[in-house]
Amino acid sequence: HSVITADGMLTESYLDTGNRSAFQQKGKVVRIGGTVKTWANNAGAPLEVARAFVEPLFHALEGRENSVLGCRLPEETVETTSNPDLHLVTETGATIRPMRQNGQKYSFMLPPGTQSVRIVSRASRPADVIGPFVDDRRYMGVAVADVRLLCATQPYNITAHLQAEKPEGWHASKATDYAWTNGNAVLPLGAHLPAGTMGILSMNIRAAGPYLVNDQQKKEMAARSA
Repeated sequence: HSVITADGMLTESYLDTGNRSAFQQKGKVVRIGGTVKTWANNAGAPLEVARAFVEPLFHALEGRENSVLGCRLPEETVETTSNPDLHLVTETGATIRPMRQNGQKYSFMLPPGTQSVRIVSRASRPADVIGPFVDDRRYMGVAVADVRLLCATQPYNITAHLQAEKPEGWHASKATDYAWTNGNAVLPLGAHLPAGTMGILSMNIRAAGPYLVNDQQKKEMAARSA
C-alpha cells in the first residue's frame, strides 16, 4: 500500500480496512489474507475529509475535467426541493397529514389511543445534495426540536428524541435541543391519549432539506413494490 501516480495524478492504492470480502475474483488466483488496516495507522498519506480542505480540491479538478481531450462530460441537472412532505404514520398504519402549519411549527390531530407515531418525511444525503466533498452519507430527514402533545387541556412535553438513547430512526447527536430523523423515525408518546380522547401533537422543525426529488421517487417506488 502506498501513494502512487495514476493518469498523471497522485492517489492512494486500495487500503483493506475490513471490506476486502466484498471483492470477488474468478480464476485460479488465490487471495492471501492479511490483517485489517486503518486509515489512522496505515495510510500512505494523512486522510483529510474536512469540507474546507476537500471542496477547493474538488472544484479545481472539476474545472479541469472538460479540458482533458475526450473527457468532456454532459452537464447533469439535479432537481431538489425544500418541501419535507412531513406527515405521521400511526401504529395502525394510518397516515396523518398536518392540520396546520405555521412557519416551522407543524400540528397534527391524533386519534384516541395513539401511543407512538412515525415521523415520516423526505430524506437525502448531504454528500448527494451538497456535493461529494461533504463527508456525510447519512440520510437526513428533518431536525425536530420541541414536541408537545395536547390532550384535553393538559399539555405534555415529548422528549424521547432528545435523550442520549434515542428511538429507532433518529441520528445520534451532540445537540440536546433537537435531533435529526433519517426520514422515518419512531416517536413514543406514552399513554396520554386514552380511548375516546383525541389529541394534538405539535412539533417545531429546526431544519429541513434540501432534498433530491429523485430520492423521494425511489422511496415511493419501493413502497409500491413492497
